[in-house]
Amino acid sequence: MKKIIQGILIFSLSLLLPGIFTMIMTGRTDGNQKEMGTKVILEDGESVDGEQFVIGMTATELSYVKEEEAIKAWMIVCRTNFMKAVGDAEEVAVGDLSLDYITKEELENNHGRKAWLAINNQLNEASEETFGQVLYYGDVMIDALYHPVSIGKTIAASEIYSVEVPYLISVDSSQDVESSNYMNVTIMTYKESAKKLQEKGYDETASSLRKNLAVDEQTENGYVLTVATKKNEWTGEEWKDIFSLPSTNFYLEDYGERLRIVTIGKGHGMGMSLYGANALAEKSLQAETLLSYYYPGTEIKNEFSDEE
Repeated sequence: MKKIIQGILIFSLSLLLPGIFTMIMTGRTDGNQKEMGTKVILEDGESVDGEQFVIGMTATELSYVKEEEAIKAWMIVCRTNFMKAVGDAEEVAVGDLSLDYITKEELENNHGRKAWLAINNQLNEASEETFGQVLYYGDVMIDALYHPVSIGKTIAASEIYSVEVPYLISVDSSQDVESSNYMNVTIMTYKESAKKLQEKGYDETASSLRKNLAVDEQTENGYVLTVATKKNEWTGEEWKDIFSLPSTNFYLEDYGERLRIVTIGKGHGMGMSLYGANALAEKSLQAETLLSYYYPGTEIKNEFSDEE
């Protein structure tokens, strides 16, 4: 009888130990996770609750966002964009969202088990502390645009899209100049440049590029609208994609037999700078302050406050 009881105890412990180990290492189990009630169907057919998906969205940019308050601000941005995209739907396929997301498995594979446990703990804490919080401008949930690194200030939507958006205006983010991604320099021969363009179907030669290539039109802060030669014209976005540039804020230099492309910032430059927000969080600014700074005139509202 004693052996039977011992066997039952051992079996019970074997079921409990993984959860106990996770709780010891992280301070919680995933079973405590609050849920939105919105189901997201992943590419493999599995489904996750909307809040778990928001955590996965937040995990995509942890190379820029590391401070606790910056992570909380970033999670609110992700939740805002998720809930704006989902609307009233109770179930949605990940392919219909056009939102970056990383699974727990991918996160663990990228960082290793020990680092993943700490990251998972940090993300779950941010989820608990911000659950339901999204950004509004008046009565409308905002389009919470963001980018990794600014050019030293954020850019107004009116500069890029010629549309006035009251919460997407230019604010100082001069701390971004300290980022290793603030400036990127690409140097290649004109022959290599012409080959890249030829692969996309454009009739250009090394000689024609060196003689005629120029930025034709750009915004007041240097975001390129058009690049042209005598034969062809490209938008700044097209040129960025062809040459794998981090942003459309670039200029071109004749570097002897080579073309030099100097790019400033990373991303479109509108909304919250992730690097900038993290740098401000290092100076003890709270998540609410970071969000009100990068999205002026907005406020945080809790979508589930009436249900709690």
